[in-house]
Amino acid sequence: MTTTVLPDREFAALFPHRYAVVDVETSGLSPRVDRVLSVAVVHVAADGTVERSWSTLLDPGCDPGPVHIHGLTRERLAGSPTFGQIVDSLTSLLAGRVFVAHNAVFDWQMIAAEAGRADLRLPVDRRLCTRILARQLGLQLPNLKLATLAAHWGIPQRRAHEAGEDAAVLAALLPKLLRLAASQAIDLPLVTCNG
Repeated sequence: MTTTVLPDREFAALFPHRYAVVDVETSGLSPRVDRVLSVAVVHVAADGTVERSWSTLLDPGCDPGPVHIHGLTRERLAGSPTFGQIVDSLTSLLAGRVFVAHNAVFDWQMIAAEAGRADLRLPVDRRLCTRILARQLGLQLPNLKLATLAAHWGIPQRRAHEAGEDAAVLAALLPKLLRLAASQAIDLPLVTCNG
């Protein structure tokens, strides 16, 4: 299949959104019981320009879980803010933007659960899962992992499972995915967020 590669201004006109690219590292996989250990947000404009990056470690108040995956030990997290201490900053970073993550259901549920523990609702109306978008694009790759997509487009990934690094890699991938979606006339798989 031949597709026309669109300039940034043209895919921005088709998808006129502002994005908050998010990645989290967690103590486990259950939003009900596990906690967020680190969170990163990268603001991306409609044309794919990175506008701002922010990240922080968090003190979860519990065992950090699979340290062999994320490298976040109790000692490394000691003295970090709690989620409740950064939730105002996070709220302002997410407001008015499409929440983007490579496994958006998971990242969204973990952050929403943390906000719920603080009796807050995050100001996110829609989310975009780049894994789902990549699947719709029909990429001929062995899998749709973030590292595989990054390698496909020549985007270096130095430290997988580090929130700031993963969010930066995804922010670099996002305009490539958007451009390809626009070229194939594929609607973005935006999902409404509840809670």
